[in-house]
Amino acid sequence: MLNPKEDMPRFDGQTVPSPITPAKKRSAYLPTLDGWRAIAILAVIFDHDVIHTLGPLSTRPLYEYGNHGVDVFFAISGILICFRLLDEESIFGRIHLKDFYIRRAFRILPPALMYLAVISLFAAFALITVGWHEVVASIFFLRNYPRLTGFNGGPDNWYTSHFWSLALEEQFYLFLPALLILIARRYRAAILAALALLVAIHRVFALHGRAWVLIDLHTDVRIDCLLVPAMFAILAYGPQNRELFKKWLRFWPLLAIALLCILPFGEGTALRATAISWLMPLIVLGSVLNPQTFLGKALEWKPLRYIGRISYSLYLWQQLFFLGHFGPPDSRLSLLQSWPLRLILTFACALASYELLERPLARLGHKLAPSATPGRSDLQSTTEAAPKPA
Repeated sequence: MLNPKEDMPRFDGQTVPSPITPAKKRSAYLPTLDGWRAIAILAVIFDHDVIHTLGPLSTRPLYEYGNHGVDVFFAISGILICFRLLDEESIFGRIHLKDFYIRRAFRILPPALMYLAVISLFAAFALITVGWHEVVASIFFLRNYPRLTGFNGGPDNWYTSHFWSLALEEQFYLFLPALLILIARRYRAAILAALALLVAIHRVFALHGRAWVLIDLHTDVRIDCLLVPAMFAILAYGPQNRELFKKWLRFWPLLAIALLCILPFGEGTALRATAISWLMPLIVLGSVLNPQTFLGKALEWKPLRYIGRISYSLYLWQQLFFLGHFGPPDSRLSLLQSWPLRLILTFACALASYELLERPLARLGHKLAPSATPGRSDLQSTTEAAPKPA
């Protein structure tokens, strides 16, 4: 039972006053994450584009390996959401599930539903091809099971195929809070590690004699890319653990180099997927704990941070315009999907989505269900009420 008279430790090493004591909430902003979001979304965009060359320079590496931008997003999500939930538990003695899901709904659903509404309208006028089953699977976050929608790995069903990663994340968000509520603190990291190990073993057998493209989006094959980051977040939580991880991960750029060396080998193999699931969160966590390094400061560059802030809307809308990886557009929007219009329109739609939908409604969500510790200032309500104590 928490003592309401004591200050409570948080991930960043500071103390947070008891909820009984009126105090201004401290920020729980984690440095470098917006920079990583920017890198992730730019990698995805270049992966979906054609190869561009300028003399000896080429975007071929991003065309071939930019799909791993989603692995960066997974690492960020697993670490960030787990820290937020642990902060709430540390400060108030419990996790308010209702508030958590209200904030998630107001953050995720409005931009996603707007995108789905627009492409459904385009499909109704025969401008693009979108099946109703795709839209339904996307709304209910089941898009990571392609056979439900007839996805064949090509341009068919392209306009909703990126909802697979949103589906995987939202499915994970049903699991993680339940684990933190039901399982004693000392067992949580071990359980997550055991589950991640089981997924890695299962992946070996699941891939035996089967093509990676047929199952690589399935929850049972990919969920370790969120389990492992959450496990590291639990292990690094609290001032003492934080200092240990900070020391161990101060050379995180070396891990990034190791990951880059792994990427060209073993595409579609279970071992490669496991290595990425374990290395990626360590790299991200290393930069969060050591933002004073040269690369850490580079990730905090303001233009990069802004791209990171709008990365969710960018991720949604790039799918409408970037089809280069799978050949020429098969729609009546081919002019809009040509270079450089596709880049301009992607950013224009993303900016409109962010400013008119994502940010205002995320702030409303925080106003209706205040978080224990505020994170990104752009998504916080300016009139946010005090969070509920236990």
